[in-house]
Amino acid sequence: FDNAPGHQKRADDALSARYMPKFPKPWWGKKGLCKMRNGKLPSSDPQDFYYPDDHPQYPGYFKGMAKILEERGLIQESRLPAECNKFKCVDEKAACCCRRVLFNQPDFIAQKPVIIELVESHGHMAFFYPKFHPELNFIEQCWGYAKFHYRMLPEPKKEVEMEQNIRDSLDCVDIGKMQKFSNRSVRFMDAYQRGLSGAQAVWANRKYHGHRVLPEKIMEDLEKAEMSNA
Repeated sequence: FDNAPGHQKRADDALSARYMPKFPKPWWGKKGLCKMRNGKLPSSDPQDFYYPDDHPQYPGYFKGMAKILEERGLIQESRLPAECNKFKCVDEKAACCCRRVLFNQPDFIAQKPVIIELVESHGHMAFFYPKFHPELNFIEQCWGYAKFHYRMLPEPKKEVEMEQNIRDSLDCVDIGKMQKFSNRSVRFMDAYQRGLSGAQAVWANRKYHGHRVLPEKIMEDLEKAEMSNA
């Protein structure tokens, strides 16, 4: 599947610490639609995030992040603040707040998008293209150029004119442009194989647009351009 934001949507009951309250509360997820599914304790046993309906103090309530962490044996972490300011943690791997600690728990990290769960539930395999998949598949660039050319043409008044504009726009993507787009895709592939991030791959592709592959000194060039951590 395309690595589009819409394809990353999770099921309504999917594991997510983003909007969890810290303490017991009648809470049914961000949208209030349903209870969150069970998590998984370090022992691999299921962890119910809700108190039983006959609980004397919190009947059917969401347990809260503090209790969830406590049940996982993370006592010190359960006493942390609910979240850092606007959830902009300085270190995304640090145990700085309850929300960040839960965010980094194995079962939360392993949560899959709903489209992947659907496909796998029918016994099939599913995966996403890398985030820059249009750059890795040059037919996407051919389509993009054809659509750009079409938008630059005068608005057609008749259907026959529209059809001719479409044909002209498709024909404008000649062999030369296809080769150019193909080379661009190869450079992105080379960048990803070298371990570059998306931002670094974009920068390198612009800088070396005349090359088929990136130079051996690409990492040095990234350092000089202050792009090594991008």
